[in-house]
Amino acid sequence: MGRQLQICTTELDNRNFTEYLRANFKCKIYQSFAPTKEKLQIQEFDKTFYPFNRIYIWNTDFHWELEFAQDRTEKKNFYISNKFYAPIIEFSKSHPKNGNGRIYWGKQNSEGFYDTESFEQFYNSIRKWFLNNSAGKIKQSGTNTYFLEDAWNKRTNSV
Repeated sequence: MGRQLQICTTELDNRNFTEYLRANFKCKIYQSFAPTKEKLQIQEFDKTFYPFNRIYIWNTDFHWELEFAQDRTEKKNFYISNKFYAPIIEFSKSHPKNGNGRIYWGKQNSEGFYDTESFEQFYNSIRKWFLNNSAGKIKQSGTNTYFLEDAWNKRTNSV
């Protein structure tokens, strides 16, 4: 079964998260779709081509050969075709219209492709960072959503 944590962040919170990743790990960051293979890799979470692009965080300490494909849409966007078996954490940004985001690791797909025990330590360190940097949480339908500081401040100021 996959592992996930529901989160709510703003662009400022996302920049803080990116700084944490860069300070502690050798990560490359990819978006889910882009007009070229080269543009799939991004430096900042807010530099995605489409607002609802998911973001994939690859700790390069875990070996992975990226494979690319093009979708069948008119734009023929590129995407990473072997992401389901990859040592990546999926980061879904929060959007006011679509609700909260999440961090997700598809652990069930990973067995035999890389060292899942070591990768779980990486995932848990990211999860712990979110929990430690959370300014508040809200429980809905039995699930906690953790708000980073800027998202929490904006939520409490608008209520």
